[in-house]
Amino acid sequence: HPTQFPDAVADALRTSVRERRMDHRFHYESPLQARRWLRVHAAYSPASTDPAGAALYADAAAAAAEHLRDRDAVDVISLGSGGGAKDARLLAALARARPGASRRYVPVDVSPGLALVSRQAALDAGLAPGAVTPCVADLGGIPDWAGEFDAVLRPEAGRVVLFYGMLPNFPPGTTTDRLAGLLRPGDLLLVSANLAPGPDYPAGVEAVRLLYDNPPTREWLSTVLHDLGAGRDDFEVRFPVAPCPHGSGLLRIEARAVFTRPAEIAFEDVTEHLAPGDDFLLFHSYRHTPAIVDRHLDRAGLRVAHQWINPAGDEGVFLAERRASPGR
Repeated sequence: HPTQFPDAVADALRTSVRERRMDHRFHYESPLQARRWLRVHAAYSPASTDPAGAALYADAAAAAAEHLRDRDAVDVISLGSGGGAKDARLLAALARARPGASRRYVPVDVSPGLALVSRQAALDAGLAPGAVTPCVADLGGIPDWAGEFDAVLRPEAGRVVLFYGMLPNFPPGTTTDRLAGLLRPGDLLLVSANLAPGPDYPAGVEAVRLLYDNPPTREWLSTVLHDLGAGRDDFEVRFPVAPCPHGSGLLRIEARAVFTRPAEIAFEDVTEHLAPGDDFLLFHSYRHTPAIVDRHLDRAGLRVAHQWINPAGDEGVFLAERRASPGR
């Protein structure tokens, strides 16, 4: 996609360096970053480490497949496909629900490596190579997702839109309208959210901070600064909890590189000189509650038909459909 053409990528990286705020795409692009992210996901994601967390995605896949049992053709588009393991569960469930149905899969990721890993996961789930169309794109740079992706989806096919692991990385409310645009009557959306467990929202966010504040996550998020010229001893990565800058009331866990000695980072014609005490925002992840997710989807005209929350309360999967008219 043009959002990942070299000039667009270079412009975004210049802006990231100049503003001292890293565009999230630059944590996934290289093969090394993709491998380090997969390592972090395997070690800390509830979907990987908690059998109850993994069961959420199996249950959601089974429910979606049952809903589409009467469809002769189903297209699955995964926005931010990552490693594709959760998507493969859905593809396998669709095959079990209606063995003769035609299935197609469009994994969309900012990382070429992760798009290819997702492709392989789909092939391992039984899809033919011609039924998988990987797309490398920066979703944050595409204002109209339906306008971009409708062309690779079959008009006669039922549609499942997957938005797994992505909601925490976008400003609140910016994605639900785009997701709604991809859905037609009878289509499904499966979206996951990192949740703050328990009735005390701030305490719940603090409780899950260790899922980020750990050596493998530091190594992954530091990679891009090292590539831009910062030494390993020039900064330390800290993980504060901060309020949403857009006034939504949400809290987010941030990753900030705090420089401990003079350093510089540079890309092409942009150089930033950093002094001790300067910081660079590397990453952020918004924490939701089930009620907040429901409210955001409802505002976009989407109705939550089912939700699955793990017993720890830190991971949720939501199945939504388009309402007859928004807000009703």
